Amino acid sequence: MRVNGFNPHQELFQRYDDLAEMLAFRYGPGSQGIVFVLYDQLIALRRLQVRDPDSFVLRAWISDIGRRLRQRYDEEFPAPAVEHPTAIVATDPVVIEYSRHEFEEKYRLVAEVVQRETVQLDGPVLPASIQDGRPHMYVIDEDGRFLVWSRSFSFEELVFGRNKATVEGVPVGHPMLVPGRLRASAAGEIVFVGKPQVNAVVINNKSGHFRFPPSSRGVILDRCRRLFGLPDDAIDIFIVGGFEERLVQRSLVVEERSEEVGA
Repeated sequence: MRVNGFNPHQELFQRYDDLAEMLAFRYGPGSQGIVFVLYDQLIALRRLQVRDPDSFVLRAWISDIGRRLRQRYDEEFPAPAVEHPTAIVATDPVVIEYSRHEFEEKYRLVAEVVQRETVQLDGPVLPASIQDGRPHMYVIDEDGRFLVWSRSFSFEELVFGRNKATVEGVPVGHPMLVPGRLRASAAGEIVFVGKPQVNAVVINNKSGHFRFPPSSRGVILDRCRRLFGLPDDAIDIFIVGGFEERLVQRSLVVEERSEEVGA
């Protein structure tokens, strides 16, 4: 997107445009590096918008970047999940439960550490432990609680994978934020813009452990509206196309009420 005429942010826009063009030339137009640039650019623009909320140029540019990122997420199709250790236990909204057996085997040893570092957000003011402008893992549980792991990670990890998000060598997964019931209605990664007051959020449903269908967008949007008091144009939501239910073969068999195990 090129902006003509007076634009006090033209230098910033041009720098990101040049970087995206260089990556497309070197690695191809489908490069994940371009997604990284778009994410970084979107956060930078959202930060500028906090200081210049009436800028038409910023609103237009944010809208364009959001459109391009949504298209990328729509086209992201991980390998279909076979024997995925989850089950859908409710449908309005969708609630997914992760396998207790898998959790105990893979994550129990460090789950208590993650649980101590997980905070529940109760309003639009961020606690000191949550960084703005940095990606965090989040889960919205079956009761609508908004839970965030207080350790942030880099944009490189957000785009290319959170392989460095570990505790004692164990990769941290979203079920570790809800160890009691292992149930969630949405999960993924979130970036808060503004602190202590949240002015905008950039959020996705990218959770390989739960693999929420596109309908989780409604849960995410509702909670961000209600909890942070944000208008829709301050909420950037990116939904992974490849998490459609037809591509996920869930293998977990759930009793009427699964056993609760404390953190």
